[in-house]
Amino acid sequence: MSSLKNKNILVGVTGSISIYKSCELIRMLIKEEANVNVVMTSNAEKFVSSMTFQSLSGKKVFTNMYDTDESSITHINLADSSDLIIICPATANFISKYANGIADDLLLNILIATKSNVTICPAMNVNMFNNPLIQENIKKLSKLGVDFIEPDSGDLACGWEGKGRLASLDRISMSIKKKVSSNDLKEEKVLITCGATREYLDPIRFISNPSSGKMGLCLANEFFYRGADIKIISGYVEESFDFFPNYLKCESSNDMAKHIIKDLKNYSVIIKSAAVGDYKFKKVLKNKMKKEDQEISFDMEPTIDILHQIGAKKNKNQILIGFCAETDNIINNAKMKIKKKNLDFIVANDISKKGAGFGSDKSFSFLISRNGNTEELGLIPKETLSKEIANKVSEFRQDLS
Repeated sequence: MSSLKNKNILVGVTGSISIYKSCELIRMLIKEEANVNVVMTSNAEKFVSSMTFQSLSGKKVFTNMYDTDESSITHINLADSSDLIIICPATANFISKYANGIADDLLLNILIATKSNVTICPAMNVNMFNNPLIQENIKKLSKLGVDFIEPDSGDLACGWEGKGRLASLDRISMSIKKKVSSNDLKEEKVLITCGATREYLDPIRFISNPSSGKMGLCLANEFFYRGADIKIISGYVEESFDFFPNYLKCESSNDMAKHIIKDLKNYSVIIKSAAVGDYKFKKVLKNKMKKEDQEISFDMEPTIDILHQIGAKKNKNQILIGFCAETDNIINNAKMKIKKKNLDFIVANDISKKGAGFGSDKSFSFLISRNGNTEELGLIPKETLSKEIANKVSEFRQDLS
């Protein structure tokens, strides 16, 4: 289930050339099953018709302060019923009016009246954004508890280049989900490992596996939404983790182990979803190996067992979660791993199932606890699996308290 399901989100739209991105934002919110109300300023209507937003949201779009019925006062009703108000895009003019308590249209009246969380997404020319007056107004609103999603840098519609472009929809979406989530994991410092390690034979050849990092990204998103402080250490991944400031990319198992063990004591939860290779070449060649018309063999040795080392060093208040990918004897293999590596619980994935496995958007998973309790989750999206894992962490923490 989406974290936005049945949440009441009010999207305020002002008169900016980037207004077209608001259409995509509303489409995304509806897809996530949020209840969306749209309020437009008169300047916004000069860029896009209210009919566009009405078609996307499936609801009447509010534009007029005095468009009300006998049973409610529009701006108070919208102010009181919203779980979150997001202004996207927000112009310099609108931000300045709000900062100075001016309430001369419907959207500003809603903001003045609401006790809900407010998030503002500025979009304007770089010189306007950097103007001391605008920056002072942003600081003023921030001190009052209003959140800002800083604009991106790049080419602007006006021909200038710099900071002022509306933030990416991915950043806006993540901010919205974080705001409306339970925040039940805000005390946790979580280390997530993901992706595939590579063990090199020579400068261009290596052995690895098809792990894409999708599971790690879903975990990072879920724990971020629920308030946790996150660090991500990955091997090779196909996904982007650019949103997360505390992200480190490694290649080999030794490299990953070094970075994990070094700061292990700093984390309350360790989730090892990385697909670390089991073997490495005994001898790594400095130069590219030339192809010859004959069979060839290599001596290999086990890689460092990162999860075993973590389990040996973890303290009683740390929660350690492992993953295993199996094709047979799944439950028994997973339970042996829990005991051998001192895990609190393990996610056992049956990669023989159609539609599951590395690179897929779904996993066929079992959640197995230290006490042997086993939950078959079946074939589910990795986003759903991440929620189940986060719920389990929350339960574990309560049991430890």
